[in-house]
Amino acid sequence: MMNYFDDLGIQVDDIKSRQFEIFYKLLIEENEKYNLTAITERKDVYIKHFLDSILVEKLDFEFNGKKVIDIGTGAGFPAIPLKIMNPQMRITGLDALNKRIGFIKMVQKELSLKDIELIHGRAEDFGQMTKYREQYDFAVSRAVAELRLLLELVMPFVNVGGYFIAYKSLKTKTELEDATHALNEMKSKLIDIVEFKLPEDFGTRDMMIIQKMGKINNKYPRKPGIPKKSPL
Repeated sequence: MMNYFDDLGIQVDDIKSRQFEIFYKLLIEENEKYNLTAITERKDVYIKHFLDSILVEKLDFEFNGKKVIDIGTGAGFPAIPLKIMNPQMRITGLDALNKRIGFIKMVQKELSLKDIELIHGRAEDFGQMTKYREQYDFAVSRAVAELRLLLELVMPFVNVGGYFIAYKSLKTKTELEDATHALNEMKSKLIDIVEFKLPEDFGTRDMMIIQKMGKINNKYPRKPGIPKKSPL
């Protein structure tokens, strides 16, 4: 399966390769219990989950030693693949479902991964806490919500000058047009959109790179449920 990584110029050594295989086996073994993913075929998991998660390795950023938060991490995507690729990364995974956090803790233990914090809760709550607000160099989020909603949920975690990398596809341009007001309110600027073609017929992935340019109003994020009901 590593040939798919090689084809995109992403180098995975033997240690990382073994970690991905252990992760895959745990994902399949625990899937019925935790309802983690509808994608279970080995090739599909490696491309749609693992490779897709680490496409950011092709961007011009250094992640080792940086603080990263994954909003809506689910079964650990992209948090765990990114951590495997960047052992010195300090990553936080946040998800509203505790059973998924429980699964990631199991993966963390089996892979002996350090410097991972796992949070059960909602972004609206944790984004208002001093411990987490403006504490991260990077935020990532994959297949969670439309951009104008994501911006309010994610940008409070990012420090000024830091970046939000949104994993998007299909409706990228439409979402960007709808998010003009949200970008302004979140004191954020679109830096680039980088498109990647996944192997075979697995489609494309847009990496939307957004930089936080200044401090945002303390009223954001609004209380749980409000951003979704009334997006910026």
